[in-house]
Amino acid sequence: MRPVVAIDGPAGSGKGTLARMIASHFDFVYLDTGLLYRTVAFLNIPLAEVRKLSVEKLLEETSKLDDKLLRSPENSVKASTIAKMPEIRDVVTGLQRDFIDLFNEKGTVLDGRDIGTVVVPDACCKLFITADLKERAKRRFADLKDKNTTFDEVFRNMKIRDNQDKSRKIAPLTCDKTYLMIDTTGQSVEESFKICREAVRKAFINSEYGSFV
Repeated sequence: MRPVVAIDGPAGSGKGTLARMIASHFDFVYLDTGLLYRTVAFLNIPLAEVRKLSVEKLLEETSKLDDKLLRSPENSVKASTIAKMPEIRDVVTGLQRDFIDLFNEKGTVLDGRDIGTVVVPDACCKLFITADLKERAKRRFADLKDKNTTFDEVFRNMKIRDNQDKSRKIAPLTCDKTYLMIDTTGQSVEESFKICREAVRKAFINSEYGSFV
């Protein structure tokens, strides 16, 4: 077992917000794993160059980019496409594990789509955050500062992303009995966080990492 909170779920479910809140509350180190794929997609980094990157270097490249461009509907679809490539996925998975190793003594929170199933299946706590597709699209549309798109386009791209993530042969988005599923539809952020916070606390208290919380 590793001192990791693994948070998986579809786009717009609120998992990123909740992951950051959990990390802040428990003083864990947070990694938005999707940004790694988004950066590789946005910069069109070839596989040979991705293999040379450390997780620190890739995160440095990410920090130089405009977040709204990385999270645009177009780049979201591109990121999902490259995430289906076994060679890219193997390298990025390794980088995520390197991140966990860097902060193993402090505890980490990672959110993505295969964290608890592939990246760190022995995570101390696994949460699957989900919500109704229409509500997730509304949230994503509201978050877009530059409205050079329509709600329908955001909804359509999110539906495509869902289908890609669930149907890919390599590390598909899935939830098994090792996860606590939390549906945030109709819930406030505070309500969802309260459920997540308690789940993390119980998981760590009942493990060898009780002192972390």
